[in-house]
Amino acid sequence: MMEVMGRVKVKQVRRVGLRAAAFLTAALLYCEFLVYYLVLWQCQYPPTTSGSPLRALVIADTHLLGSRKGHWWDKLRREWQMHRTFQTAQFYFRPSHVFFLGDLFDEGQWCSDQEWGYYVKRFHSLFPMEEAERRVHVVPGNHDMGFHYALRPHLEGRFRAAFATKSVQLAVVEGLPIVSINSMAFEGDNCYLCKPAVQSLHSLRKKLEGLPPPILLTHFPLYRRSDFLCSEPDEAPPGEKEVEFRERWECISKESSQLLLKQISPRLVLSGHTHHGCNTSHGEGVQEITLSSFSWRNKRNPAFLLASLSKEEAQVARCSMPVEDTVINVYIGSLLLFVLSLFVF
Repeated sequence: MMEVMGRVKVKQVRRVGLRAAAFLTAALLYCEFLVYYLVLWQCQYPPTTSGSPLRALVIADTHLLGSRKGHWWDKLRREWQMHRTFQTAQFYFRPSHVFFLGDLFDEGQWCSDQEWGYYVKRFHSLFPMEEAERRVHVVPGNHDMGFHYALRPHLEGRFRAAFATKSVQLAVVEGLPIVSINSMAFEGDNCYLCKPAVQSLHSLRKKLEGLPPPILLTHFPLYRRSDFLCSEPDEAPPGEKEVEFRERWECISKESSQLLLKQISPRLVLSGHTHHGCNTSHGEGVQEITLSSFSWRNKRNPAFLLASLSKEEAQVARCSMPVEDTVINVYIGSLLLFVLSLFVF
């Protein structure tokens, strides 16, 4: 009798174990893979009247963690989320170019050269692209090398060497001019980085003659008073929207913004830094799109942009990513269903 009861208990334990494994496998499969395909399936490039526009994926503020901040689980969870989103976007949309709008790293200002090398390798591992040197456009952020007060030639130089950037850079892609700037180089003083940047900006005006109006890539948004007028699904929370921006901290100064608009005359400005989405305008025909952070660490409902760009048009569509709370709730719901199944079946 005891032997029979023992066998029954073993079967029950095995059945519970198999059921737990089934629920766990289903939850992991959905939350770590399928949810990305289901959510991003709803996105698409904006339509244009141009025959073959340049297709671009635009990302801001990945903030890869270093050794100083964040738990290992925090790194693993958020980096996996960004990697899966990027891979799924590559699968669905096949962008010809990818724009990263700064703050690639969270601790670039403080890390050693050895950790910096690991940082760069990790970035390329998380966001792999073929022929990346020609298809990836990167601008530096304050977390990559420091705010203006903390800038040093060494920090700026190693970022420039790793990603082939300049304070002011022009790339003409399929006849479309794309201007990238280092936001911290437009402080408005004569620092070692700022003075050459302004000189390059004046020289750039001649190079843009005869070309279509360019796209401007910057980490800091151009000057605006606040996010009060922003109205996006991933906008700043109500209490934060009304907070007035500090020039050179939350946005480029008013003076430098006017200089950039005058010298470049962009038709579209793409920026990050605030971690919240915003759509604003700088006079007739100049639209600025500020992207929210690509990481769950900074934004519960992150997003990226899909852009259709041509000589005549610049259309963008905001693409929502899986919401962290939704994924957590699925895990909790799966656990509750598993417990319920033990009493029902």
